[in-house]
Amino acid sequence: MPHLGRTNLSESALLKVIGNDRWRQMQELGNIASALIQDEEGARLYATFFFFELNLPCERPLSAYGENHIIEFIGDISHHGRVYLDGRHLLSGDELSWIRSSNVFIYQERGPAKLSISSPANLDFSRIPELPAPPDSLDLCRRAKAQGSFFGPEADDVPLFVGKREFIYEIDADRDVNGAGLLYFANYICFLEMAERRILSSLPYPVPSSVLDERSTYKRRIGYYGNAQATDRLKIELSASLRILERGLGNPLLDFWFNYQVCRLSDGKEIAISSCRKVSPLTAGSEGQQWVDRLIRREFPGSGGEAPTV
Repeated sequence: MPHLGRTNLSESALLKVIGNDRWRQMQELGNIASALIQDEEGARLYATFFFFELNLPCERPLSAYGENHIIEFIGDISHHGRVYLDGRHLLSGDELSWIRSSNVFIYQERGPAKLSISSPANLDFSRIPELPAPPDSLDLCRRAKAQGSFFGPEADDVPLFVGKREFIYEIDADRDVNGAGLLYFANYICFLEMAERRILSSLPYPVPSSVLDERSTYKRRIGYYGNAQATDRLKIELSASLRILERGLGNPLLDFWFNYQVCRLSDGKEIAISSCRKVSPLTAGSEGQQWVDRLIRREFPGSGGEAPTV
């Protein structure tokens, strides 16, 4: 039950499980407790996550995994240059359902707002396979930062609004921060989903709550470029579009594209970018069906112009 959300398996809870398993692998193979990992200068190092990718079939998003389901993971791990870790977790041995994650060893040079890369001096890498080159997730993150997204909408997507909409998130110091004093990587998903719901429900043509309540992720990439003090606030800019996926005899799916750019307000530094796709079932004659029909016919007023702050 702790892993379930409104639509069965919670994405944030799943990343926590994957993150915990990566640290467990690192400890067992590296022959040292995570709390003891240090560089040559004696600085405490953290194998912080800088990239996650979730890949599932759109017909089997996270909502396909519910109460009493048992999910088995097959995970691997490798390293490059004693600085980067990378690997995938297959869900229940399904080659089409996997999560990839990448880490880099960092220390807090000046608290959460200033993180620096270093190499562990006391972690045994001899049992961790070595990559011949840095993981390509580094290049994926660099390109996303330059372009503002990991991937764009599909050609047949219909925009939900022009440009971007903005949401300001107040960091909860007692809930959002981990034991290292950093914003916990898996909690970013909660920030993004809050922005998504607030913005989509506040449009001049609000997305029906029945649609929002059933949306479920099947594809995501997220890159982390920094962190923030617990006293800071986050500005989340959202772009959104959708299309309809027909499924033969089954009900069609609303297939959303979302892109999020996250900055900390203290200095405007961009600390995360994510692109994802989510589906929500569409039932004939439902409120959601009526809403999407009007959207496609472009009957909604006020969908153009400057994007207001939510």
